[in-house]
Amino acid sequence: MPSRAGRVITIALVLAVLNTGYLAWRYLNLKAGCAQPGTGLCSLTKFVDCDQVLSTREARAFFVPNALLGHGFFVGALIFWLGGQRLGPDHRRLVLRTLRFWLNVATVMTLWFFFLLVQLPHLCPLCPWNHLLTWIATGAAWVALRQTDEPRAALRPAAIVTLVLVSVAPLFAFLGAWWVAFNQGRLAP
Repeated sequence: MPSRAGRVITIALVLAVLNTGYLAWRYLNLKAGCAQPGTGLCSLTKFVDCDQVLSTREARAFFVPNALLGHGFFVGALIFWLGGQRLGPDHRRLVLRTLRFWLNVATVMTLWFFFLLVQLPHLCPLCPWNHLLTWIATGAAWVALRQTDEPRAALRPAAIVTLVLVSVAPLFAFLGAWWVAFNQGRLAP
């Protein structure tokens, strides 16, 4: 049975997947002309409007949409975390150490994204939740790792490699689909 910290990791990652999923979906709909700006779930006022934030160049800090990048990351992290649980207790420490490393990287990135967010003339109420959920998952991973015993049996490298490949596949699939759509003119920059 997962520890309390393990359940917190799962909940934070699931919520981040849902949050970034909506933002990625909304971004793509706005770019494809399938949605009218200012009509989104969080288009509440002239100042509080995700559509306005998603329409800025800051919403594509690494050429690809930040929401799509985040969604791919969180889907992969959730797959890695849940798949790692299935590998058994002897792999738990390695899974937690790896997840904690990448969540630490994501936490550092949230500081930069937060800096971008506060410079904008509009506010997206959903974007800061991704940052908070990243921080919560990171903290829970640190706690869970401290509560996890060293493995007693040898690790199965093939199982770990397979898990890593399956976990990074969504990120590359999302980014690849974006690249194809962008280069075929279906989506404007």
